[in-house]
Amino acid sequence: MKENSVEDFDSLFVKQSSGRKYVILIIILSVLGLTFVYAYLSVSAVRDQMNVVRDQAQGGPEINSALFTQLREKAWLESRIKMSAGDSIGMSIDLEQHLIQLELRGVVILSSKIRDASISGFFRKMDGNVYFSMFGTPLTIQKFESSIAKNPFKIVQAPKDTIAAQAAAEAKVKKDSIPDENVFWTVKFDRNFELNIQGIDSVAEAQNKYKLGKGFEFERKLKNVASSFEHILKFTKPSYTPEILISIPENEAKAILRALPSNALVTIRI
Repeated sequence: MKENSVEDFDSLFVKQSSGRKYVILIIILSVLGLTFVYAYLSVSAVRDQMNVVRDQAQGGPEINSALFTQLREKAWLESRIKMSAGDSIGMSIDLEQHLIQLELRGVVILSSKIRDASISGFFRKMDGNVYFSMFGTPLTIQKFESSIAKNPFKIVQAPKDTIAAQAAAEAKVKKDSIPDENVFWTVKFDRNFELNIQGIDSVAEAQNKYKLGKGFEFERKLKNVASSFEHILKFTKPSYTPEILISIPENEAKAILRALPSNALVTIRI
């Protein structure tokens, strides 16, 4: 009896172990299957977006690929000239020179050195016609989203006496000395791509604070993940929006955000 009981127990353990292996295998295959489906749908979405911009670029003269460098310079200069004709503040972004500037009628009123930048591979695959169609004229900002108020208003009550004034001044200095804001903002352009500006004091800070996901950027990533799962379950193509991510000093990121008009013009050189 004892020997049979031991054999039964051992066989039960083997069955349970085999059952777990099957469950793990099914989970792995399911994850791989969903990953394959999402990868296929994502690639299709990128291809569709590229076809859209190619269709929009049709009708212009054919551009020799050997002249692409000259084309980029031509698009950059023509776009800035057109932007300078306006009477409001515009923004120029030169990823080649790592520079972002606010301009008014061609005069630079604020300049910031780009400390780190990355762009979607979508922009690297553009041919000359598509590039000139995208960047040959100024882009128009359609929407702002930010982790801080774009136009902050603060009501301050005058102190009753010198003691109250001194206390208020000390409290303000103490508060201002604590960097408790994550500065991150996004603009959506009229040509279906986004620009993300993050305020940092070092490249390491950008990698730790934003790429690991906190605050405003973390919320955006959560929305993207949720949307991706929804598309996977429905077997539909996810929406694809090319992005440019730029890191500049925090104070300058704030200043640029608050100086730009709601429908500002922007010129970009990639």
